[in-house]
Amino acid sequence: IRESVLLAQKLGCGIEISRVPLYKTKGMTIDDTVSLLLNDLTGFDNRITFHAMFSDVNIASPDYEIKEISQKRYIQSFEIARKIGADTVLFHTGYKGTKHSGSIYSFKKNYTAFFNDFIKEFEKEGMTAVIENVFDYEPDFNFDLFERINSKNFKPALDTGHVNLYAPGTNVNDWIKKFGRNLYHMHIHNNFGRYDEHSNLLNGSLDFKSIFGCLKENDLHPSMVLEMFSEEDVKISLEFMKKFEL
Repeated sequence: IRESVLLAQKLGCGIEISRVPLYKTKGMTIDDTVSLLLNDLTGFDNRITFHAMFSDVNIASPDYEIKEISQKRYIQSFEIARKIGADTVLFHTGYKGTKHSGSIYSFKKNYTAFFNDFIKEFEKEGMTAVIENVFDYEPDFNFDLFERINSKNFKPALDTGHVNLYAPGTNVNDWIKKFGRNLYHMHIHNNFGRYDEHSNLLNGSLDFKSIFGCLKENDLHPSMVLEMFSEEDVKISLEFMKKFEL
């Protein structure tokens, strides 16, 4: 992470921590993880956001044990984020895009029950929780969760690449308009609609000129994470973004 921290510092950007070893390394504790991250963040003064642990988690699972460990991972993510000074924590919903009405009802009920209590921790710390689309095929599902969890500290996030992959009946601008003033955070990256490539903004089938135009037309200013994994792609994307004065 230190390499990415130094690059962000050089470019005048914030950073989103999106990979933590806690769930991958037996015996790794929250304090161990925090110590590693704080060491990598030494001297970094720009904004920090945190991507919650997401591998295999589902906080609304009907399986009690899966739900229990998933909720533990969300709580641990909050604790790590708080201790490293992050102001925003991004969560996947864990929703798999099922169209079974009973499963959708159960998922929303369980998800809301957990977050209505969990969000109080964010409110106490002045932090924001955001939920990101992954397998969602339209924006209404996430928007409904946002409305059910009535807190100014709970907001929608939008991942452009995931829209291109998993919601082919919509486009990114549909999601932007649906979330409107509540759109708080974005992951921006490109692909060709087949694999989650996390390419630079010019390498894929998404039209970021149109996407940025939609944001400007609606006077929206969400934070944006260049969620791509090479220095070259980040630099190409930043140069492109400068044209739009976002």
